[in-house]
Amino acid sequence: MTTLLEDPTRLIVAGVALEVILGLILLRTGRGVLLVAIGVVLLVVLAGVGLERVVVTERERVEAVFYAGAAALEANDRQAILALIDPSDDDTRKLMEWALRRVHFVRVKINELSIEVDDAADPPTARAHLIGIVGFNDRRGEYPYGTRPVDFTAELHRRDGRWLFTGHALKNDPRGR
Repeated sequence: MTTLLEDPTRLIVAGVALEVILGLILLRTGRGVLLVAIGVVLLVVLAGVGLERVVVTERERVEAVFYAGAAALEANDRQAILALIDPSDDDTRKLMEWALRRVHFVRVKINELSIEVDDAADPPTARAHLIGIVGFNDRRGEYPYGTRPVDFTAELHRRDGRWLFTGHALKNDPRGR
């Protein structure tokens, strides 16, 4: 069920396939009652897509944190970035503060994002992995413009209804760690 609430593609594909089959049967038989079936299938697909738009799953909430973080990085908005990090997560906070002092972010693109949410944990937790590209200008002037691939794994938890970063692992940490 969660899959349908996060991505209605399967429902749409199944609906289109069923509509084509019903349309072919209608053409072949000429039975008007099939128009009712075609209408019902259309309404079910539209209701499913509408439900997907209305219902926001925990996984989608975690995903939104990553895209908000990417937008905050592109805007070089220190406060917005730090607001996404749990106060107890000194390591991630230090990484972001270092990065903001060192570079001016120009472009942040998330190419792949996978998220696993554990609602049974107290508080609920999530583990996410992303691969992306970061474009930046070096504030020290050593490199006028650079891009860097990012392979980032993060731990998050929900506190007071918000998902916050609580830890991370970064392949090829630019700080040399």
